[in-house]
Amino acid sequence: MYTIKHASEMLGVNVATLRAWERRYGIGAPQRTDAGYRLYDDDALRALGTMQALVQEGMAPRQAAEETRRRLDSEAPSAPPAPGGALDGAGPGDGAEEATERLLLAAERLDVAAVSRLLDQRFAHVALETVVDEWLMPAMRELGLAWASGRVTVAGEHMVAHAVVRKLSAAYEAAGADGIGPRVVVGLPPKNRHEIGLLGFAVAARRAGLATTYVGADLPVTDWLAAVEARRPVAVVLAASMTRDLGHLDSVVTALHDAHPNLLVAVGGGLQERTPESCLRLGHRVGEAARELSRRVAG
Repeated sequence: MYTIKHASEMLGVNVATLRAWERRYGIGAPQRTDAGYRLYDDDALRALGTMQALVQEGMAPRQAAEETRRRLDSEAPSAPPAPGGALDGAGPGDGAEEATERLLLAAERLDVAAVSRLLDQRFAHVALETVVDEWLMPAMRELGLAWASGRVTVAGEHMVAHAVVRKLSAAYEAAGADGIGPRVVVGLPPKNRHEIGLLGFAVAARRAGLATTYVGADLPVTDWLAAVEARRPVAVVLAASMTRDLGHLDSVVTALHDAHPNLLVAVGGGLQERTPESCLRLGHRVGEAARELSRRVAG
C-alpha cells in the first residue's frame, strides 16, 4: 500500500491532480484508513499510471478516464502475482534478461508499481554506473523494440521512461548539489529529448566529483550560451542518439566555440563519432565517461 505522497512521487503526478482524478472521474480510488488517509494499492496505481500516460499522449482528462476504464474493464481478472512472479520485480540475483522481461511485462500492463519496484531492486545492490551500463540502457533499447513491434503501447513506453527519469533524478539529487570539483554543464541540443543515458552520465559525473549542472533536454542554442555565461563551466556535455540530432548538436557546438573558444565540449550517445572533430568523445559507458571527463578537466 502507498500513501498519496508516495503515489504522487512514483507517478510524477501532483497530489492535487490525483485527488481531482478520483473525485471527478473515479480513477484510482484509494482505500481509507480509520483516520481518513488515502492508501493506494497496486490496482489503483495501475489505473492512475494508465490515466497519466494517456494524458501525456495528449488526451483530455475526461477522454483519458473513459479510455482507462475501457482498458481495465477489457482485461480478464487475474490473481496477484506470487513472490518472484513475472511482475514482482527482480531480486539481486536475477539476471539482466529476466529483469528486462519483467520490465516489458510491466510496460504491457501499464503497471507503474511493478516498474518502480523493479528499479528500486536493480539499483539497490549494484553500483549505479554498472546498473545503467549493463542493464538499464540495454533494457531501454529492448523497450523501444517492443514498442516498434507493437508489443508495448506508446503509453507503456512513456510510463517506463518517466519512471526511469524519476529514479535517475532522485539519484542525481542524492549525489549532492554542492560539488567542489570543476564545473560542467550537461544537457541536450534542441529537439533532442532522449535524456535517459545523459541523465545517467550526469549522476555518474557528480559521483566522480564534478560540479555538474544538468539543464535537461531540448535546450535552444541561445539557452546553451546563457547557461555557459551563468555557470562559467570548464566543459559542457551533449549527446546525439539519432541522425536528426546531429545538425542541432553541430549548431550548439559552433555557437559555443565561437563564444568560448577554450571551452571543452564533450559528447556521448550512439552517434558521437559523427559529431564535430573538435569534440571529446566520451564513449558509451557512463562510469568510464565520467572518469575520463574528470581526468581531462582536473587541471
